Amino acid sequence: MDAGLAAVLGALAGSVATIGAALATGWAQREGVRITARSEHRRARREPRHDIYRQFISEAKPLGLHAGVYSALGSTLMPDYFTEERIRQAREASRAINDKATEVALAGPRKITESALKIARLASSLTACVGNFREMGDERHQRMRDQSRRSVMKYAKKYDAALQDFILQAQFALDDDGSR
Repeated sequence: MDAGLAAVLGALAGSVATIGAALATGWAQREGVRITARSEHRRARREPRHDIYRQFISEAKPLGLHAGVYSALGSTLMPDYFTEERIRQAREASRAINDKATEVALAGPRKITESALKIARLASSLTACVGNFREMGDERHQRMRDQSRRSVMKYAKKYDAALQDFILQAQFALDDDGSR
C-alpha cells in the first residue's frame, strides 16, 4: 500500500472515529439532561403531592377511627349509639373526604386516584348505612336492624382497609424516584 493511500485511510478512520465519538457523546449528554429533567420534574411534583395526600389522610382518619369503633362494638352496636351529633359529624367528614379526593385525583398518579375515590365512595356508603341503622331503633324490626348492623360493620371494615391501603400507596408514590 502506498503512503498516500495509507494517509487517506488513516484520516478517514480518524474522521469516522471522531464522528462516532461525537454522536456517542451527544447521545450521552442528551440522556443525562433527560434524566436530570425527569428527576427535577418528579421532585417538583413530590412536594405538592405530599401535602395533598397528608391533608386527605387527615380528613379521612376521624371517620376511620369511628369505623374502628363500629367494628369493635360488633353485635353490641345499637342504633342509639348514633346520636344526631355523631351522624352530623360523619356526614361532614364524608363531604370533606369527597372534596379532598378530588384534589388527590388531580395530583395523581392513577393508583392513588383510584384509591382515594374508593375511600370517598366507602365514606358515603358508611355514612348512609349509619343513618339507616339509626332509623332502625324500633325492636319490632329486629331482622332489618341486624341486616343494617352488618352493613355498618362491613363498610366500616372496608373503609378501614381502604384507608390503610391508600397510606401505603401514597408512601410508595412519594418514594418513587423514577428509576423503577
